Amino acid sequence: RPAQAQEGWSPPATEPFSREELAQMLAPIALYPDALLSQILMAATYPIEIIEADRWLGRSPDLRGDDLDRLLLEQDWDPSVKALCHFPEILSLMSERIGETTDLGNAFLAQEDEVMDMVQELRSKAYAEGTLGSTARQRVTVEGQTIVIVPADPQVIYVPYYDPLSIYGPWWYPGYPPYYWGPSRVAFGISYWPGISFGFTFGNWCSFDWPRHTLHIDVRHRPRFVPQERWQREPGLWRHDPGHRRGVAYRDQPTARKFGQDRPRTPEARPGPRGFPERIEPPPVRDRQERAPTAVNPKPRTIDRSQVDRSQVNRAGQERQRVESQTQRTKTQVKDQADREKRQRELTERNRQEQERVGRELKDRQDQDRSRLDRGRQERARVDNEKPQRERSVPEQTPWKRTESPPQGSRDNVFNRVDEGPQERTSSERGRLSRQDGGAGTRAHTPAGGEKRQNRDDRGRGRK
Repeated sequence: RPAQAQEGWSPPATEPFSREELAQMLAPIALYPDALLSQILMAATYPIEIIEADRWLGRSPDLRGDDLDRLLLEQDWDPSVKALCHFPEILSLMSERIGETTDLGNAFLAQEDEVMDMVQELRSKAYAEGTLGSTARQRVTVEGQTIVIVPADPQVIYVPYYDPLSIYGPWWYPGYPPYYWGPSRVAFGISYWPGISFGFTFGNWCSFDWPRHTLHIDVRHRPRFVPQERWQREPGLWRHDPGHRRGVAYRDQPTARKFGQDRPRTPEARPGPRGFPERIEPPPVRDRQERAPTAVNPKPRTIDRSQVDRSQVNRAGQERQRVESQTQRTKTQVKDQADREKRQRELTERNRQEQERVGRELKDRQDQDRSRLDRGRQERARVDNEKPQRERSVPEQTPWKRTESPPQGSRDNVFNRVDEGPQERTSSERGRLSRQDGGAGTRAHTPAGGEKRQNRDDRGRGRK
């Protein structure tokens, strides 16, 4: 059964929040992307559902994406509260600081124009200090007197955290130091929680109309975690739903009357104690004569002690139950606080590891780029050094010249007649021609010694 705030007395109408108080409560979230800031302002008007959603998500901290949306369909929470379930760190901070969250929601309900003006004033101060600007995670656009902050990638939202005392310059309200929402103090600048990825554009069903100081609902973009039958039928301005308020009293009478809590809440109108029997008192005695026995009333009036004893026993039992219930709630709160601190430490550790990983990847890429540049310079130097050596090592080529044929009467060389082709004769042909000529050709070219040997052969044949 959903939790309900107990009906009771509330103080009379109070003064509106001052500019100092608005700056104090809006400083830690004014630089959030518009899509996330709108969800926070709407959800802050339902503090009990914020607590319920945080505890529900704490029992299943690994839920993400489509699985989370499918289970959120079964929950009867406002769409803005369901949207913050995708940001468990922010939801946990809002639940842990429920007093600050409730004040933020009350301010947005009663002073919507002043809240939106203060957001723009804080953004202008950060922009003038140079601490707010476009980065790889978000895009900052200045449109006249309005500063709009949107994610650089519509499907990935990074939640910033920062120290308001440094991000906005010297704080101008020293009596109202700003709140701080974040895992750890940041010395200067803006840090980011790990990015939340979406398969769809987050928050496109609700957007700020900054000039008119309103929130506009686009019914064409129904969130996947809201059933069709519970979705708004017509487009228009966002309206607070008192049903999701769960009986939490509004801060001032005008807001209470606006949303149906206009019953008088004064100390005189408070009901009596719940669960206790009515106290039995004897009738008042007017004078001493009535207390004295008379002939008409010879016995004095007595009180039923058994009924008084039963009342005391009942009160003692109820007091014991109250103490035990209070003890159980204290144990539960302590356990919830320990669980939140554990999640916070784990988140801080993951964030630190993520930053270290990104730093290592960036350093590795820089080293790789530096190595490629060095190799390129070395390769160019080597090529420049080898180019003159190649030019010196190649001999100068001269065109080939055809040798002239040997003069007439010189010794015939077969290499000198290489171009004559079929005209060259073989040794067998030369011998055959010599035999046919009778040796004339041979004798014509035979030296003197050869003639003497021939004559000796002829004389020898004659003697025979």
